[in-house]
Amino acid sequence: MKRFFRKKWVKVVLSLVLVFFTIVAVCNAVFASVALQEQKGVAVCDDWSPEDTYTADYAQSIDAGDGEFKILCITDVHIRNHGTFAAWLGINFILDGMSRPQLKGLIEEVQPDLIVVGGDTVLTAWNDICTQQFADFMDGFGIPWAPIFGNHDYEGRADKAKLAEIYEAAEYCLFKSGPAGMNGMGNYIVNITRGGTPVYSLFLFDDGQYRITDGEITAGGIGENQIAWYEWAVRGIAETAGATVPNMAFMHVPVPEYATIESGFAMGDRREGTSTAVVNDGFFDSFKANGGTHMFAGHDHNNNFITEHEGVTLGYMTKSSYNCYFDFDALGGTVLTIDAENNVTTEIVPF
Repeated sequence: MKRFFRKKWVKVVLSLVLVFFTIVAVCNAVFASVALQEQKGVAVCDDWSPEDTYTADYAQSIDAGDGEFKILCITDVHIRNHGTFAAWLGINFILDGMSRPQLKGLIEEVQPDLIVVGGDTVLTAWNDICTQQFADFMDGFGIPWAPIFGNHDYEGRADKAKLAEIYEAAEYCLFKSGPAGMNGMGNYIVNITRGGTPVYSLFLFDDGQYRITDGEITAGGIGENQIAWYEWAVRGIAETAGATVPNMAFMHVPVPEYATIESGFAMGDRREGTSTAVVNDGFFDSFKANGGTHMFAGHDHNNNFITEHEGVTLGYMTKSSYNCYFDFDALGGTVLTIDAENNVTTEIVPF
């Protein structure tokens, strides 16, 4: 009798294992089929030349009123993180599910006036589907949000133009495809104004596009054409505002100067090396010379330090999810607060 029950339980276990792997195989086939359905968008970039005249309506603007203006920076959410149900037995779906309420709680705690999303929002073959889901999630807060591309967002069935279409169609998303002929897609400006006059300019760059350097694929970085556009816009904003307007820069891949900073942080930590662009086209020097005050990057998940470097506040946006590698005590968001006198303070808000 005991032998009979042992055989019965063995059959039950084997049957359950067979059912499980059958479900996994079906899910994997469905996901693979979806991933093969290439999605191409239509890039709607603006023609631009350094000889063009900057006009006040070139950039988007948000009025800060006469009080504080809070910017919440999140980055490297890594939705799905290359995972399929079959490959990871659903773990990446679980991690996404765990991250969403934490991100929601962070946004509700900070109550920002603007959210900057620092790239690598998705990493999956079905990147357009996950980008749309993220856009719907963000729009649900009714807060303006400004995303940039990282080096992984477009590694899927949809190209950047398709992802740009999704962002530009979202109700509260400020993303613009930006000027044609630039590195990447999604170089744009948001002016923070008071009484219609800019008091701070936010430059959002796509520096996550890979480059070919010495025959090898390397991380992108901000290129010469982006620097020329930045300097043109800074001059134009000053002319239209009647005064020099300080500015901030947000990108995904850190500029090479990040790698020279080892200690003396005002807050946060360096817990890994800095993966910077291989080619340094001189953006940091241009930033210093053109009213740049705060520069923030993502990409290196376990670094969230903020420090002063040659008169510039240089820092990392804080990784904001449990997907892909991370340290539990280095997750959350980075908050920049522009006070009523247009001074800026920084804070790391943990999950």
